[in-house]
Amino acid sequence: MRILAVDTSGFEGSVALSDDRTVVAERQLSAEGRRHAQTLVSEVDALLKEQSLRPSDIDAVAVSIGPGSFTGLRVGVVFAKTFAWANGAQLVAVDTLQAVAQQIGEEHETVTVISDAQRREVFLNEYQWDAATNARTPVGEIRICTVDSLLSAVEDHEPSATELFSGPGLTKFGEELAGRYSLAEESLWIPRAASVAQIGSLMLNDNKIADAYTLEPLYIRRSYAEEKAAKTS
Repeated sequence: MRILAVDTSGFEGSVALSDDRTVVAERQLSAEGRRHAQTLVSEVDALLKEQSLRPSDIDAVAVSIGPGSFTGLRVGVVFAKTFAWANGAQLVAVDTLQAVAQQIGEEHETVTVISDAQRREVFLNEYQWDAATNARTPVGEIRICTVDSLLSAVEDHEPSATELFSGPGLTKFGEELAGRYSLAEESLWIPRAASVAQIGSLMLNDNKIADAYTLEPLYIRRSYAEEKAAKTS
């Protein structure tokens, strides 16, 4: 099954093509000014042409739905829904933090992934290695916690070799957490479309298909501007 994977959840976006779980090509989106809306269509077109494929050759679209950048997520989800509908492809919605965790090998039993939620808070979840599927699976639900609570919870913490922190939130808070937790290599902090494709393939096998008409990004909470507007209304 040919899968087109899309990640526009952060500053560095990417698109990838896979044949089931085997990634055959990947392209980075321009990070300049976070112009995913301007570059996404052209990069997907270039990716397909590199593989001598037409849009109608794609069987499914896997899209990273968040948490992440409000604007970036909207761009990716709208594109994925439109592409899937126009080409009769299936659609799967991939947890962005799970895609990050998927980039960590089985040598680490548990990976905690964080993403910046602003106001010294992070979106967070843990992911365990599933040997049966060679993939990371979520331990619970994505939640919000403060960076200070992470620091205070481990004042006497000895970093474990089998536990690891990763995720785009480390770009902002990595220096603070480094003394208390083991951190993944910096190159693994950012979600990649290749990992979105791998998780998407498993979801397709489990028939976890999203509705192209109703799918929305996973924001977890409203943006600061929306919360401020709600308080003043």
